[in-house]
Amino acid sequence: MNTTPITLKITTTARGECRVLSLEGRLDAHQVGALIDAAEPLAPTTRLDLGGVSFMDSSGLASLVRLNRTAAAQNMKLEILNVRDAVRLAMEITGLYAVLPVVDTGPAAGGAAHGSV
Repeated sequence: MNTTPITLKITTTARGECRVLSLEGRLDAHQVGALIDAAEPLAPTTRLDLGGVSFMDSSGLASLVRLNRTAAAQNMKLEILNVRDAVRLAMEITGLYAVLPVVDTGPAAGGAAHGSV
């Protein structure tokens, strides 16, 4: 039995005052530190592209809340893009989908999110 946690791949792109963090893998208790380290300090506009996130547990959700609070406290803008159904369901069940800054970028979201950086 393999007990090694699946890693979270984080790719960062930036243009001017906007930074996009594209996540791929599982965002769970083992990976939250990597996300926080990659995201902070926040850019004036920080976008989290969750299109590659296949699973998110409560610690992953808590990290999104933390980043959102940090952005608000620093008068920065956080956007969450490309939320897959499994992650969206977790957000909806907890009530966070209505609270977090989720941007619905539509079916062609991958290109739209990266093209506007």
